[in-house]
Amino acid sequence: MNNHSSVLNKIVSAIGLILCVVFGLMLIFNLLIIAKGLIQPDVPPSVFGLTPMVVKSGSMSSDVQHKLMRTEIIDMTDEQLDAIKVGDVVYSMVGDYKLENHIVSVNNMDDDESSFYLVERPAADHIEVGDLIFSKKTDAGDVKVGDVISFMENKSVVTHRVIGIKDENGSRSFVTKGDANNGEDVGDPVPESALVGVYKARVPMLGDFIYFLQKPLGMAIFIGVPVLAFIIFDIIRRSRSGKKDDDKKKELEKELERLRALAKEQEARLNAEKTNSDVSAQPIESEKVDPPVQS
Repeated sequence: MNNHSSVLNKIVSAIGLILCVVFGLMLIFNLLIIAKGLIQPDVPPSVFGLTPMVVKSGSMSSDVQHKLMRTEIIDMTDEQLDAIKVGDVVYSMVGDYKLENHIVSVNNMDDDESSFYLVERPAADHIEVGDLIFSKKTDAGDVKVGDVISFMENKSVVTHRVIGIKDENGSRSFVTKGDANNGEDVGDPVPESALVGVYKARVPMLGDFIYFLQKPLGMAIFIGVPVLAFIIFDIIRRSRSGKKDDDKKKELEKELERLRALAKEQEARLNAEKTNSDVSAQPIESEKVDPPVQS
């Protein structure tokens, strides 16, 4: 029973330590982001070259169906186009980027130019609303067509796919498009000076939670809950430790009383044996006889 309790206490202590470390790192990371954001409000804050961002738009979502005209499909003959069915994969071009399209429905019209298909474009690097994403600072010369980049647009950060690159007068710019959008981004191409970084990873649905933690209430809960949990854990740990000490003390007192009683019994036994020994060692006096009286 004691071994089971000891193992359980060790597990609880280990879990508590891990949670404290995780919450501590998250708190430090969050405070760094907030501090950098206050120092440079016009630049998205980064830590160790990574810029965390909360996704607020579905322009890079993969859960969107698109209308694809028959004339937009590439690398297929007329016979192959006529044989397209639901579930097939076809390709089209947007800018210099080759798109993979999964056929959802086929809509054949009287003429080929009017025929179209509903398609889905699942992407391994899709981004959904509420995600927390990370973009890594990268040189503009290392960006290639097909990369998903984050860039400044006015005072906001946009994360879209590169569908074209232009090199003019020694500077590079990028033509971009959201995967869920029908056309490329309007306006001038993205200059390399506006590049924040190349998208690297996402944590699904964590963005809204992080965004909440940056608010006063979220910070209070984020700091208060771990501290309160640690205090409660420490009180419980101390209480259990105190109870164990009390139990050990009582056990020691009982053992001490037992030893004292045993010592008294031993002392009484020795005294009795000594008394018996003294009695047996005393000489036996002979009966006195008066001598005869002479007349």
